Amino acid sequence: MLIGISILAACSDEAFPADRPDDTYVLQDMLLEAVDLPVPMEQTATNTFDNVGWAQLFDVEDFDAKRNQLDARRRIVGAVRIFSWDDPIQHLGGPTLITVHSTLYEDIPAAEDSMSLFCGMPIDESTAPEVAEFWVEGIGDQSQGLILAQPPTEIGRLLDTVVCFRTGRIVHAVVQNGLEGTQDVGLSLRMAQRMFERVSAAFDEL
Repeated sequence: MLIGISILAACSDEAFPADRPDDTYVLQDMLLEAVDLPVPMEQTATNTFDNVGWAQLFDVEDFDAKRNQLDARRRIVGAVRIFSWDDPIQHLGGPTLITVHSTLYEDIPAAEDSMSLFCGMPIDESTAPEVAEFWVEGIGDQSQGLILAQPPTEIGRLLDTVVCFRTGRIVHAVVQNGLEGTQDVGLSLRMAQRMFERVSAAFDEL
C-alpha cells in the first residue's frame, strides 16, 4: 500500500474554492509552460482526459472496471502536458521526460483520497512500482514527494521523481522521468513551486 508524505500547508481550503461549477476551473491554465522549465525541452503536447480516456492509459485487461473505478473515486477530468526532447538519447544525463497533471475531483475528500493513490496518475495499484518518499514543504493544501522505480530496461532503470500537491478539489503532479542516478529532487521541487504559482493565478481569475 502506498503511504505518501502529506503535509497541510499554511493556506486553507478556503484559499482555493471548491464550490464553483466544474467548467469554471481551467485546468490547462494551471499547467507549466515551456518557459517555466529549468531545462529547455523541445517538444510539448497537451491533452485533456475524461474517465473513459484516462482508463485507456492503464495497462489493465478490464477497461470497464478501471473506468468504473475512476468514476467511483469521483474523478471528473484531468489535463496533462508532456515535455520531451527531439532526440532523448542525447539527454540521458538528465530528465528525458517531464509531465505535469492537474486533475479535478467532485469534492475535497475525493481529491484528498487521490493523494494516497499516486495522485491520480495512470499507475495501476495492483502492479505498483517500488516507491520511496521524500520530504516536501507545504505546497497548497496538501503535498507529497515520491520516487517511483520502473522495471529495468536495456538502457538502465528509469525513475519518476514526483511532487504532488492539492488545491481544494484539484490535485496536481509534476513528474520528472530519467535514468537512475539522474533524479533531481531539487529540480522537481522548483518546478512544483512554479506550477503552484500558475495554479494560484488561475484561482485568482475564478
